[in-house]
Amino acid sequence: MITYITDQQNGEPDILTPHQYETLIISSLAGKELLKVAAPETGWTHEALCAIQPAESEEAADAYLGAQWVGSTEV
Repeated sequence: MITYITDQQNGEPDILTPHQYETLIISSLAGKELLKVAAPETGWTHEALCAIQPAESEEAADAYLGAQWVGSTEV
């Protein structure tokens, strides 16, 4: 399961808003692209990202919005 770190807590930087319209890319830890999902018309939210749990990510994987790392199975 991918844990997305885009839920902003007090004092933490906002990594989602600057990248909310970028494509979500799920990659294996070896860098192989497993899934690519275009941003929703209204932009990504933490909840929308958390709903993306592809079967391919059952093994180790990282999640990116564009080039911004936003989560991993290893968190």
